[in-house]
Amino acid sequence: MKQHSKEQVEATANSIVNHFIPKDPNETKLSFHFTIPPASNYKVNYEKDAKGNWNFKGYEMDEVK
Repeated sequence: MKQHSKEQVEATANSIVNHFIPKDPNETKLSFHFTIPPASNYKVNYEKDAKGNWNFKGYEMDEVK
């Protein structure tokens, strides 16, 4: 399984994060899982800043069970 660079994971996550924004405006953190084909799975974490922008905070490889 290929491990992608932080930049690749962050760029991919940033391109789809809008699909995962919580409906509750009081939420300040979110995380979601995604796959970079063919089989690299990641979990990413975001935090909302004082201006309401969601900022990438980190990621981890998501093990396939």
